[in-house]
Amino acid sequence: MAAHVPVAPGLPQMFKAGVKYFSGLQETLFSNLTACKALVCSLRTCYGPMGRNKLVVNHLGKSFHTSHAATILRELELENPVACLLRTTAEAQEAETGDGTNFVILLAGALLENAEKLLRSGVPVVHICAGYEMACKEALRLLPGLVCHVLKKPRDMEEVLWALQAIVGSKVFGHQNFLSSLAAKACISVLPQASTTFNPDFIRICKVPGGGVGDSCVLDGVVVCTEAEGVVRRVEKARIAVYSCPFGPSGLEAKSNVVFHSAAELKDFGGSEEKLMEQRIKAMAIAGINAVVVGGKVDDMALYYANKYRIMVVRLNSRMELQSLSQAVGATLLLSLVPPLPEAIGHCRRVYMSEIGSTNVVVFSQDGAACPVATVVLRGATQEMLDCLEEAVHDGISVYKILGGDPRLLPGSGATEMALSARLSTLGLYYPGSEQYGILEFSQALKTLPATLAENAGLPVNEVMAKMEVQHQLGMQNTGIKLVTEEADTINASKEGLLDPFLVKHRGVVLATQAAVTLLRVSEIMVAKKSGGPKPRGGNPNWDQEPDMLE
Repeated sequence: MAAHVPVAPGLPQMFKAGVKYFSGLQETLFSNLTACKALVCSLRTCYGPMGRNKLVVNHLGKSFHTSHAATILRELELENPVACLLRTTAEAQEAETGDGTNFVILLAGALLENAEKLLRSGVPVVHICAGYEMACKEALRLLPGLVCHVLKKPRDMEEVLWALQAIVGSKVFGHQNFLSSLAAKACISVLPQASTTFNPDFIRICKVPGGGVGDSCVLDGVVVCTEAEGVVRRVEKARIAVYSCPFGPSGLEAKSNVVFHSAAELKDFGGSEEKLMEQRIKAMAIAGINAVVVGGKVDDMALYYANKYRIMVVRLNSRMELQSLSQAVGATLLLSLVPPLPEAIGHCRRVYMSEIGSTNVVVFSQDGAACPVATVVLRGATQEMLDCLEEAVHDGISVYKILGGDPRLLPGSGATEMALSARLSTLGLYYPGSEQYGILEFSQALKTLPATLAENAGLPVNEVMAKMEVQHQLGMQNTGIKLVTEEADTINASKEGLLDPFLVKHRGVVLATQAAVTLLRVSEIMVAKKSGGPKPRGGNPNWDQEPDMLE
């Protein structure tokens, strides 16, 4: 009979075998902060316009060469609970504002690292959390006083370009003026005249390899990387029907048998299908349809009759592209291959097949007419470069959207963080309670962000930070770091056009503080045993044994 193995008293007695239980600061917080520091150190080098890229290969074997923190976090397979919570916080920032994910990660990581020092010094968790929350409230109170610019005219090209160039330049430095002009032009073109409600889904991005970044452009309409199916490659004054079904005879869902008693019946059966298809396509031609867009397979017989009646056929594989095209041309997406009603027909000035570089594309162009959809055609030498350009333009579009709700802008290049740090430091020095330690560490955590900008730019960090701190103590709250130089120098971020949206900073400070306080208030960790059956069989004959059991 097997000997009875006693179970440790306490909470482990209530759980099944295999459950892990951790308690105390050393096990719940200090051990997990190592993973947090590793994640923060990895993303710190991606912060700012001089940040470096990461090469991430996901579980599907797809590689990502990017400095976009949201993309990196989305593709990483994290298992540590602290790292997963930081990723969730960054995803919330990305969903709300579309920018500032790395800002949240670095600020939350600095708050946790500074809290670890206080905990090892004997400061209670309650006082640290209270100090962080008090500093967060004071920072949010001070933020409106740091506003240096307001986007008053969302349709003015120069003013929108001024607001977007810093955001776009933080992803692709050196091309910020050109790319921000593309993003501004696309955003203004799809902004409705009757209202200021902006929908970023009306802007499509088409990546065409080859050429240089300067070859990129904005087209009023839709550009899709595909070819025309038939012999008709160009249509003027197009009347378009959009179908989400295959272009051809509809097949039966279930298997069936057809019994023919004579050769005449067999001949009539094949001819009736052809007659029906010809009748449908002829009815489209009579209705004035000269271009058809389908989302399924194109049948050869249907394509023959489409060529006969001079109807251009374009096939799209994505339902999102079908919906975007329907909005651009004003068509109704039809579910079956029937002649559309007059109100369901889309209109376009010109539909033609062209070649950009060595890629065939079909362009639905309105030629200056009012169009609710615009396409940003990006050119680049490599796919990685195109992905970086797409992320930069996407962030610019997201920032334009949030500026429609809150048009206020703050000085960038580390000026806002340093101004908040200087004022919170003064508050912490004169606060009488134990919360002053949390306030002072919050102030120091804000300083790590401009210090990271200077470090990534290759500048002497201590000298730059000393100059910035002196000028902010003298009341120059718009003083930021001059990155494009080899010497430690500062600039007026407001005059140079280095601006950050107010809402991005506001939400970033709130989310980073909440993430740090949530982790500091954890006292116990209980991890359930992983579910699942035996390991999958493979080429290893000892697949069912642990690695340490093998010789």
